[in-house]
Amino acid sequence: MTLAVNILILIIFLLFLYIILKQDFKIFFLYGLLVFQGLAIVPSLIYIEQGIFISEQGRESYFVGATFAYVVYFIITFLILFLTFNSLKKFKAITPRFNIAGRPADKKIIYYIAIFTLALLFFNASQSKLPLFDSSVSRFTYWENSKFPFLNKILGNISVFIPFILGVLYKDNKFRSILILMLYFTYNFLIGQKFSPIVSGLFSFFLPIIIISDIRINFRTIFNRKIIFSFLVLFGVVYTIIYKRYEKTSPYAIIKIYDPNEAIFYRAFGLQGHLMWGSVETYVYNGEKQSYKFSDLSRGMHKLMDRFALKRRGYEQAKESGFNFTNGYPSILFYVYPTVISLIVHVLMTIIFLGFTGWLLTRFILHESYVLAVVMYQLFNWVIYAFTMGYFYKLKYMAVFLVCYAIFVVLNNSKKNIQLKRFIDND
Repeated sequence: MTLAVNILILIIFLLFLYIILKQDFKIFFLYGLLVFQGLAIVPSLIYIEQGIFISEQGRESYFVGATFAYVVYFIITFLILFLTFNSLKKFKAITPRFNIAGRPADKKIIYYIAIFTLALLFFNASQSKLPLFDSSVSRFTYWENSKFPFLNKILGNISVFIPFILGVLYKDNKFRSILILMLYFTYNFLIGQKFSPIVSGLFSFFLPIIIISDIRINFRTIFNRKIIFSFLVLFGVVYTIIYKRYEKTSPYAIIKIYDPNEAIFYRAFGLQGHLMWGSVETYVYNGEKQSYKFSDLSRGMHKLMDRFALKRRGYEQAKESGFNFTNGYPSILFYVYPTVISLIVHVLMTIIFLGFTGWLLTRFILHESYVLAVVMYQLFNWVIYAFTMGYFYKLKYMAVFLVCYAIFVVLNNSKKNIQLKRFIDND
């Protein structure tokens, strides 16, 4: 019976996805990483609620309504996003552009930003131990052991603004953009990154292309041969990489899963949604008291790991080195507040940090304010990271940017008003 209920919820979830896809593909794609999270979590929760052993928590699962809770959250999120975009249609964003000798220079500036950044990253990699060749370091410990670890704070873990720039420049020089994109992926593989740069990199690359284009979505555009073939090739590459890794490491031998195919299935369906299940089971189903500390959202993933993780030997060291679970949001909301307050907090943060910033990013892209678009995209990527992983300390950077942008808008409007007043007085 519980499986039938969850299958019905899955059908509702997929129908909702198709509706918003048809409604506005650009908004759908802009928040594509949230969609990707949903597509990963919902099947995982259905599997978990059938009753499995959750290795990361060291306990058996059962039906608690976590699938329903997540789908409700997901639907509310996208309804708020669409309402926010519709509400902002009448507003005009100020989108400053750079000029050199009277000519637009944004594209030239961001091109050199991408080249210089990638060269710097390769130089750092050439002077450092690489996870691909040295087992003493991993993707979690690469940066702290690299020659110039401070670059991580400046450029980010996988520097997703680089493929974003290449997407902006793709129309001008397709071959150059693809070539540099391949170098970007090569660099990330060298430092031990495998799955994340493929997903985030391709999303970042296609985002400006989609926003600028006049694409219309129907069944033919979604299920054409090129898209299906590309997806199968990408899936095959990723599956092969993970299979080889699991064949070598047997990460779930502790629960007697030795076959790589079984391990991949367990990782994909048994662990993607386990924090959501744990939070709903503990704080909604069983009614354990919440923390009521807004500050717990800052490093929400760590709070959830400390609460739910099976404390094996080396857990603290692994956490400090960068190891974490996945999909800490919206799970952390249930840890901090009761359901109703969680929903109110989520709606407010969605409007300000997801809706408004996403709208502003699209304005920068469409109005060819590419330098600001690159800055905004890096910040927006951190916002998405907060709303998927549960690390809300990342939002402080976007908050600072929004304050600076608001000051710039006020000063710019004041300047225009003064000029207009002088013109009227002189007339």
